[in-house]
Amino acid sequence: MNKIPKIIHQVFFSGEAAIPENYRRYSQTVKEHHPHWEHVFWDETKARKFMEENYSWFLSVFDSYPYPIQRFDAIRYFILHYYGGFYVDMDIECLKPIDDLLEGFELVLSKAYDAYSNAIMGSVPGHPVWLEVFEGLKKRQDRSLLQNNPLKNSMPYYVSYSTGPVLLSDCVLGGKFHKRPEVRSCPSYIFEPNTAVEIDGKFYKLQGKQESYTIHHMTSHWVPLHQKIFTIIFDFLAKPYWSLRSLRTLK
Repeated sequence: MNKIPKIIHQVFFSGEAAIPENYRRYSQTVKEHHPHWEHVFWDETKARKFMEENYSWFLSVFDSYPYPIQRFDAIRYFILHYYGGFYVDMDIECLKPIDDLLEGFELVLSKAYDAYSNAIMGSVPGHPVWLEVFEGLKKRQDRSLLQNNPLKNSMPYYVSYSTGPVLLSDCVLGGKFHKRPEVRSCPSYIFEPNTAVEIDGKFYKLQGKQESYTIHHMTSHWVPLHQKIFTIIFDFLAKPYWSLRSLRTLK
């Protein structure tokens, strides 16, 4: 029995007319593989109205974020808390229906190492993990908390810490939600096959996508150019390592 509503939420604040062509293609694959699901698109106007009507207590924080990506991050948690369903990033391509991942679960997350992605998440309405996340959002709005660590005060880390995957991971692990039987922690190759996965205490990258349901293309449009360049260089240097530590298939 599926507990998570069959609703797919996607967010692009600039509106449907401004969606880049590659995002349109990816979004279309999501719709094609889930014709029996309800699809809900959120632009900035619709998102803020939703917050005003249902979570007005958070608007002062929501409006004060210095980077738009923080509002993109935050809104997805509130949407899942209120409506339930699946949130799917616009740069995620769907390979097959995700229906069989839902069976009996109330929260479905993507896990790499001990971290959880906020790019694709499924939830029943009102799941308690989101209350934990709401508290984290309020506490971490203050960037000065990171000033004692220059490396962590970079824009990408600050975003991840205040509204993104670092926040989500800390809330899931801190609240021990990952140990609950109704919570499914999918290994990263299920939704994000380009990321590393831990198997029996060792880290690998999967070659081939036979076991994957989606591909996260990780366009990271919000990341500053110099950070993207650094990531490209790092990935290039790390490629021989991952070539040696890779799995063609999983048994």
